[in-house]
Amino acid sequence: MTTIAFIGLGRMGLPMARNLLRAGFRVVGSDIDPKRLALLAEAGGAVATSPGDAAGRADISLSMIMNDAILRSVALDDTGVLKGARRGHLYCDLSTVSPAASAEVSAAAGATGIGYLCAKVAGSIGLAESAKLTLFASGALADFDRARAAFAAMAATVVHVGEGDAAAYLKLVHSLIVGAYSAMIGEALAFGQKGGLSIDTMVDVLEAGPLGSRQLSLKAPVLKRRLFDDPPSDIDTAAKDVDIILETARKDRVPLPLISAARQVMAFAQATGGGKREIYSVLEAFERLAGIGPPESR
Repeated sequence: MTTIAFIGLGRMGLPMARNLLRAGFRVVGSDIDPKRLALLAEAGGAVATSPGDAAGRADISLSMIMNDAILRSVALDDTGVLKGARRGHLYCDLSTVSPAASAEVSAAAGATGIGYLCAKVAGSIGLAESAKLTLFASGALADFDRARAAFAAMAATVVHVGEGDAAAYLKLVHSLIVGAYSAMIGEALAFGQKGGLSIDTMVDVLEAGPLGSRQLSLKAPVLKRRLFDDPPSDIDTAAKDVDIILETARKDRVPLPLISAARQVMAFAQATGGGKREIYSVLEAFERLAGIGPPESR
């Protein structure tokens, strides 16, 4: 039976680790929050004292963490994965981080005889809970084949997308589209409201017509009912991802004028206390800019 070290038992990581347990894998968890470790133990997982401890007790390590700095710590510290794992171990990072950070960890893993996959997921907490995420990975095909069964326990779609850090770029493509699309929808709905239209009318007509999309259908109830509190993904997280995109684009000398403008709207939302609200609550930022008061004041 394959043992998986799962590092980062947050809102996405814990349900993914539970799905591995349901599929018959042994899971050893590592997280800075004892409460998250206790929840994994309740589901039948084991608890480690550090990422390195978890990796040393496993065949494959998966990490689902927040940013480049945490990835470097989880992977490279003295208590990290690469120090604790045995030669022949496979480390797969599932986090939204920069291609540069992923490449740094990949090189360090290779130097110690440990395989590395740059693996990413697309989907919400609900899809993580139901094991219906989309998971894509880049790196050696042999390593991907080795991890395929574990990936399939967490995702409905599993795809190998190439070598190196291709998956890191593909994840940032997802994040760029979400950031720009949410800003575009917010701007359009604020404009329509200024002309006397209701959000319900606009969303219903857009969703039914040629401009309908899976994303709009997913977010239609959120927009119409303003379900912006306690979201699966908030503006702070989206802004973090966009900052990674813009820094990567700067290094690659790629101009990104649209997402740069969207990032400024996110900054306005953050500055006015909306950082922990649903990403589509950028609508409220556009409403403020247009002089449209909150719904209760209209």
